[in-house]
Amino acid sequence: MALSFLFPAFFWVLTAIPVVILLHFLRRNKRRKEVSALFLWRNALEITRNRRRFAASWVLFAQVLFIIFIVLALVRPNLSVDGSPPQIFIIDSSASMAARDSDGVRINKAVREAEKLIRGNGRALVIRAGLDATVVQPMTSNTRTLQEALSKLRAFDRDADLGGAIKLANSIASDGEVHLFSDQSPPSGATAHYHDVSGDGVNIGIRTFEVGTQQAYVAVISTSPRPQEVVVEITKDGEAVSKTSLLIPAKGQSTAILPLASHRGIFEARIKVPSWDALSLDDTAYAGIEDQMVVIDSRSPQIIKALDAIPGVTWSVSRSPETFADADVRILTGVDPATLSGGRYVLFPTPSSNAQAYVVKDWDQVDSLLRFVDLREAVVGIDPVWSAGTGNWKVLAWTRDLKPVLMKADYADLRIVNFAFHPSQTNIVLRPAFPALITNILREFSGDKSLELGTPLPDGSTLNGVLVQMVEVPGSYVVEDNLYTANLNSVVESRLESSFQSENLPTNYQNLEVAFKDTTHPVYIWFVLIALVVLVGEWILWARTGGRNWVMTNSKT
Repeated sequence: MALSFLFPAFFWVLTAIPVVILLHFLRRNKRRKEVSALFLWRNALEITRNRRRFAASWVLFAQVLFIIFIVLALVRPNLSVDGSPPQIFIIDSSASMAARDSDGVRINKAVREAEKLIRGNGRALVIRAGLDATVVQPMTSNTRTLQEALSKLRAFDRDADLGGAIKLANSIASDGEVHLFSDQSPPSGATAHYHDVSGDGVNIGIRTFEVGTQQAYVAVISTSPRPQEVVVEITKDGEAVSKTSLLIPAKGQSTAILPLASHRGIFEARIKVPSWDALSLDDTAYAGIEDQMVVIDSRSPQIIKALDAIPGVTWSVSRSPETFADADVRILTGVDPATLSGGRYVLFPTPSSNAQAYVVKDWDQVDSLLRFVDLREAVVGIDPVWSAGTGNWKVLAWTRDLKPVLMKADYADLRIVNFAFHPSQTNIVLRPAFPALITNILREFSGDKSLELGTPLPDGSTLNGVLVQMVEVPGSYVVEDNLYTANLNSVVESRLESSFQSENLPTNYQNLEVAFKDTTHPVYIWFVLIALVVLVGEWILWARTGGRNWVMTNSKT
């Protein structure tokens, strides 16, 4: 007899039991009574003190039973009376599994091999190993259901968490027979029967694509044993804007910097590959900088000059709430940070006639906001009464007496960079440090606008106007009104290499034939029913006692 659990992680719900017991321990029924004399109660008080403070009750017992049976239902136990181990199929669904070899597409080969191992009347489940390990077919003995689950698998993820998939398989059924189908060897120390489905596919793909100021950087790799020449073309809105030819050495890489007339918008890089190219997911790549809208509430010449020097930034001066709502970044003067809600803000104090000169002593040169920013011996004017207010601030620059000069705070939906000085009262604006600092702030506020292949998307996400639920191909995605690009850009997946040789396979599993009777019983339904019965019983006990504990004791108290 063997017992396996489909979702063992739900055992953590059992931690609610001591919480329920603690609540019963703390609860005391106190009632106010009028008595003739307090000395008559002294003996009763002594007896009460000597008694235990906590007494078990039928209500508590019913509540604990309810939690136990609910947990047993959540972990989905399956009972097998003949002890035959279940099969667990782990299918690598990373992008390289979409490669086409001479004997077929790799994930299709994996599915065919797994179908050969499906035993008649046997238990099995299917795990998809992509960015995350996911159970796509729970434990079942239905052969057709297993085959349908396998046939629906597709490969496109940027990476495969093989180690996590094997751990998940072992947690579901510790006695299970784990089969890993992949073109990459399992992690060291992993216990799984490895089925190598790699092949002889040769690939040429884009490894890196980045867009900067009026130029683009492209890196292309090849696994061909001979040098290859490819054409790299960059388009925007379907029109070619730059083009070049690259000679890639045998099993090597070549790079190119292509000129762009404009840096704004989303660009597509595409390579024209031979017909034998094994993988199409890395033949295109997308990159670009989405324009940022910045609203400032005062016409500060120092701030405006810095914004004008940043590509892709448009700004306006306004105090209108409607304009502020449409802005990506808001630069405000004399605003208390405690009054701000969600958004991205750069805060300056109002110019002060009482400002005192301070010299910047040091700054956090590791923080990304201060990259290429030199504040050495910079002079700033700070009002003695200025304060950043309460908050979880990180100080980025400070004076000799450790007075904060620049701070930032990051919350779930609120990001603030707070200056202790106004731009008109510092010599930093006369250095390259100020525009570099504003550039770093806006770049960090723009966030990571890229997605990995295999990333689940929230409802309403689109690709080329079509609703999608997952990033399956390179492209430009709209997610919650924000624009993101997605590319493969993975050396491991593009090289199509396998570090495990087929001749080292320990067993030929094609000849494995084990027949046994299906004796698996999903018992979680009974646990749900029992939990409901216990819940009803607990309610009846509570109602009959008038909201008081029904103590499990024979004493009449």
